[in-house]
Amino acid sequence: MPQIRRPAARRPAAQGPRSPDETAPDQRVVSKRQAVYLAELSGVSSEELAGKPLAALEGLLRWKIDPELLGFRRVCGRVVRRDPVTGVIQGVPNATVHVEDTDCTFLGFFPVENPWWWLWPVSCTREDVATVVTDECGRFCVWIPRWEVDRILRFRRERICFPDIVKPSIRDILEELRPEPPRIKWPPLPDPPPPVLDDPMVLDRAGELMGPAVAEKLRLLGHRQGFGGATGEMRNLLMAPAFEAGAFPPPLSADALERAGGLQFDERAKLATGAGAHLESPKMAALLERPFHGPFIRCRDVFVLEWQLFFDVPDITFRVTQDVDGDGAEETIYAEGFFDVRWNAGAIPNVILEASAIARPSATCDGPAVVCQNVPAIRTVGLMPLEPTHHDAATGYSTRVNRPRPGGLTSDPPSYPARTPYAGTLQLHGCHHIGNAAHYRLLYRFGANPEIPFTGLEWWAPRLGPGGPFHIQPDAAGWYPILPGNLLVFPHWLLNWPTTAFANGRYVVRLQLANAAKVPIPGPAGTSAPVAFTIDNHAPQAGFTQLRWRMAGGAWHLLPLVCPTIRRPTGTDIDLEVRWWANAPHFRDAVLSAWGCGGDNPLRLDGPPPPGEPGAVSDFDHWHTGPADNAMVRTALFRLAANLPEGSYAVGIDAHSRAFNPAGDGGGPGVNWLADYAYLHAHPSMGIALIDV
Repeated sequence: MPQIRRPAARRPAAQGPRSPDETAPDQRVVSKRQAVYLAELSGVSSEELAGKPLAALEGLLRWKIDPELLGFRRVCGRVVRRDPVTGVIQGVPNATVHVEDTDCTFLGFFPVENPWWWLWPVSCTREDVATVVTDECGRFCVWIPRWEVDRILRFRRERICFPDIVKPSIRDILEELRPEPPRIKWPPLPDPPPPVLDDPMVLDRAGELMGPAVAEKLRLLGHRQGFGGATGEMRNLLMAPAFEAGAFPPPLSADALERAGGLQFDERAKLATGAGAHLESPKMAALLERPFHGPFIRCRDVFVLEWQLFFDVPDITFRVTQDVDGDGAEETIYAEGFFDVRWNAGAIPNVILEASAIARPSATCDGPAVVCQNVPAIRTVGLMPLEPTHHDAATGYSTRVNRPRPGGLTSDPPSYPARTPYAGTLQLHGCHHIGNAAHYRLLYRFGANPEIPFTGLEWWAPRLGPGGPFHIQPDAAGWYPILPGNLLVFPHWLLNWPTTAFANGRYVVRLQLANAAKVPIPGPAGTSAPVAFTIDNHAPQAGFTQLRWRMAGGAWHLLPLVCPTIRRPTGTDIDLEVRWWANAPHFRDAVLSAWGCGGDNPLRLDGPPPPGEPGAVSDFDHWHTGPADNAMVRTALFRLAANLPEGSYAVGIDAHSRAFNPAGDGGGPGVNWLADYAYLHAHPSMGIALIDV
């Protein structure tokens, strides 16, 4: 049977992900504004420099400026779009990134007793200095002249806290929420992700700031981190912007606006704003109606006026365009990209540019290469091959992912095979460039229902070469045109199947080919072998049925499940008993944990109860032992030592379905899909007050 492999010509494994660079950066022309700065630096007249290619600067400026400044620095990044429904971040392919040389005057607002601050641009001058097109993942790289980087670094070094003016990432916010003093963030922190992912209280606070969806994603990905596991998805998440544009407005109170009305401007501000000796309140109101930028993380131990002007701030900014409607003209999907780059004398980390809702992302930025034998076939689901070694074509289950553990504990070794369903949006790849076929469609049978075609499913596919992504859409009967494979990054992509819009259960799918008149091609030349897929998008359920406490060795006291409070005799060890449960149609595992507000966490009391005491074995985790093991009820014991401070404590359950999505995140391809995925997740928790009496 033909094997699935990735052709070395497209993406050599040794080189990693492709990040396209602009072509011949040394052939760019020096602009008038750039020439003015180089003239100040070198003494050579700006007229002599303007209009010359960058490659000619070495001859003109040799021994007049530091030779290192005649080189280039590489800045890479990714253009993404956040799905407005699911919140999933996807790459934006075939978009043009315009790199701009920018100088702005900003008005900064530093609210009193607030850890954040915001900026409004008063006036800006900018010009394009380079353009580059994103790849299938939305990635790009551009070369910036070292003298441009040096100008930005010099400006920021001369001003307190300016190196920290950068749009905060999710990682930055997590570092700010650390219970201990935050680390020095310059240069940026290395991977793997910070240990705060193990702190439920930090994740809860992160959810308050950035939204519960972000906290749940951090929790979910945190469970996948293990020795040898892939960290790509976690790294991408931590690099993502912490706040959507405009989602965290500044607290502009009436008093703050009144104080802003008397803000004194100097001569540079008059030129920038056209204002008089001070900015009148109506003018200020108009300025503050413009889009704001922020919040930024405030400097510590630095006194800053509530309202502050920053003049002639140099930066490299970005504007991104894409043909979003297929008319051949590109529309702006990202603009006003101030403070995207973490300028650093050392390595410059990647930037993330979050495009607007009109951008056309790709549902995948990676895909398998499919070897065909001139017959129609469905070959992979996501990146996972549909071979008998990986997938049971009759039952529709993956046989390698989330295998059972007969011992029933997370620490036990797994056994083969698994019965693991699929969830989320599935990309089906296969063979349809066959003979005279001009159209194709996929038909499915759900349960005992008659076979029908998939209809109404459309997506945007990355294009090879110039132009925006292809809009792949069917007719009313589900027929898709077969596009030339040499125009597509993923020439074997058959279907983008959002299974969350379909009922859970078993689907039998086959590929059908047709000629130019959309007449089905008869026989084996026109249809594939059927492949079953079992779909389960149910999230697991979990909860608590009883809480009890006692002084160590004493009588038990029942606690309410709403606002439970333990009144501990001072200096006494306390035992806490938790009865908990979890289930799912395709249950994988569940773990119970406890944490506190300071000092050590409650201590687990594993194993059977003390001699002579009734009770169940104390259990804190369970992994399914087979396909029928889909529900559990357990009792667990914790010890709250006498030296633990009074305050707020909590118990929480992490429960997972064994359903997964084979897009590749989580390390599946790297271990030939002998992997554990935590794709669907529940995390109920309960707070417990501990008071000394």
